[in-house]
Amino acid sequence: MPITPQTIANGDQIDRLVLSPTGERVVYGVGPWFRGKDEHKTQALWLADVGVQNSTRKITTGLFYDRDPAFDPKSGDIFFLSDRHKAGGAAQIYRLSVAAFGGDPVPLTPTKNVKGVSSFKISPDGRWLAYVSPDEPEDKDEESKDSYVIVWQAPKDLGRLRLLDLASQDGSPRTVVSVPRHVTSFTWAPDSKHILYRLSELPSLETNAFPISEHILSFTEQGAGLDTETTCLVTHKRVLSSESVWVRGETERFCFLHGGPSSAPALWTCETSPGSSPLRVAFGETDDASSLVLLGEKVAVEVACGLETRIDVVDVSTQTISTAFETSNEAFSRWDIKQVGDKYVYVAARSSGVTGEADNVWSGSVESGTKGSLSTRLSSHNEWIEAAETPQRAPLYWTAVDGTALQGVIAHPQGIEVKRLPTVVVPHGGPYYRDTLHMVLSANYVNFLALHFLVLCPNYRGSSGRGAAFAETALGGMGARDYSDTESMLAEAIKRGYVDPDKVALAGYSQGGFLTAWGVTRPNSPWKTGVIGAGPTDWGAMAITSDLPDMEADLGGSAPWSPSEPQYLRGSPIRDVKNVKVPVLITHGEKDERVPLSQAVGFMRGLVREADESVREASQLVIYPREGHGFQEKKHVEDHLERVLAHLEKYLK
Repeated sequence: MPITPQTIANGDQIDRLVLSPTGERVVYGVGPWFRGKDEHKTQALWLADVGVQNSTRKITTGLFYDRDPAFDPKSGDIFFLSDRHKAGGAAQIYRLSVAAFGGDPVPLTPTKNVKGVSSFKISPDGRWLAYVSPDEPEDKDEESKDSYVIVWQAPKDLGRLRLLDLASQDGSPRTVVSVPRHVTSFTWAPDSKHILYRLSELPSLETNAFPISEHILSFTEQGAGLDTETTCLVTHKRVLSSESVWVRGETERFCFLHGGPSSAPALWTCETSPGSSPLRVAFGETDDASSLVLLGEKVAVEVACGLETRIDVVDVSTQTISTAFETSNEAFSRWDIKQVGDKYVYVAARSSGVTGEADNVWSGSVESGTKGSLSTRLSSHNEWIEAAETPQRAPLYWTAVDGTALQGVIAHPQGIEVKRLPTVVVPHGGPYYRDTLHMVLSANYVNFLALHFLVLCPNYRGSSGRGAAFAETALGGMGARDYSDTESMLAEAIKRGYVDPDKVALAGYSQGGFLTAWGVTRPNSPWKTGVIGAGPTDWGAMAITSDLPDMEADLGGSAPWSPSEPQYLRGSPIRDVKNVKVPVLITHGEKDERVPLSQAVGFMRGLVREADESVREASQLVIYPREGHGFQEKKHVEDHLERVLAHLEKYLK
């Protein structure tokens, strides 16, 4: 089937993979990337036998949003979040019996609640279910009253930690942490009698820049009740890069990932005694720790290293590291790993832009201390994507003018000679992100545009996968190294004869949209046109209006409320909008909170007032109703891809 905006908009994505405790099964979610205007989000749960090719089977209907599955460590039942009691409503926890996979799940938390469960975890002994949810409102109709007002940053919907005794018959949850702060995450101790939990000021993303604290809840049963005690362990200056996991061993400790703003996270450990100081273990210098999984006395860490990714197993007590598996001309997203005896069993959602293989669930196993691969394909999702129809992706390596080694991805239609082609440079968002050799079709421009043009994707300075110093170049450096690295990839491709230098465009979304806005406002820039998708154009206004104000201030160099000089003006494209000499297409979601719509409107207003008449007449701002920073509605995704392609074809072909 040809890859079109319509087929992309109707495609499915693979969500969170979870292995059973014995590593024999994996459960995961599959659902549409996008939905219709008045439809609710849906996703089904699937189950596969690890090591058995094409063994996946659907175990829930897909009519509701079934997500975040977990295995009961004792019974093998599957717990998950769902809105099946009210489609599109607040999620509650359901249990699906191992004896009736495909049968009717049973709710474990009250389905009449208007507030949903955000996360849950089963204790290692299978006795307790801990979960986080806000308190129910005293007045459930308050928001519909004429007198209703919104108090900014009011302490509303604070997460409470609750316990449900799975062995009890009454099924009544007990609230064990309820304080004037928000429970953001938690993890069980190996003994099932302690919980490490994390508190922030509020549920909003803005509080990510403020201190958070980690506490231990200890509880003992006293008749029908529980005696609880809490102890504060450590306070962190700002949000961490992962949840904490409690590692089993002679010394009680927990592990987490942490880096600065727009910086490469490292693996840290901290003892579970008050006043302990976290210690850095590994990663973050030339590579990045991306996610973390507990393996009893060890932890497994996803490590981004250039264009490739590996899973390293770390013995925290000895700080020894071995690689379980790593990519080679491929990429993976979701993953999980378990230690079973003397070997590791792992699963991942793998794809390859080199071979044209679409996203599917794969498994593998390896003896401890040796390196394996993803050897068995368990699923047959995305079968409509034929390898012969996909674009061809390949790595590109080059050196910047200052001698810095850089990496990126080059993509183009299959079967063509890569020589003097019309070219679109597509910088990724983030900026802390990276392009890899994946083959996932979504609203992202790259793979779709690579069916029609040569596409260059630079992992500019500020990207992930190259360590802290590389990533931190972005802080206060907007429009500097990131843009020069983007230009240098184009120069390298022109030098190799790949690009027609008279037919080059710049197109990107989010941070890539910023780089497009920056590029078209540079005097004498090479671009024939630009596409600015949800791109920041004024860093001062971003700090004022974005839902991540401190991150935006870090990127821009300062905030308007800072007493220092307004550094954010240096990297704001709106200041140089008079330099735009080419037609620009600007696209933006109406309800975008990350990069508010005012960023696009402001840039367009400046362009209308300052640019040449021919540029004003050929440029356009398109606003998509109801959409946030990431599009959700099928028709909008279709229109967006069609509109971007038509604009680029008009000026490059």
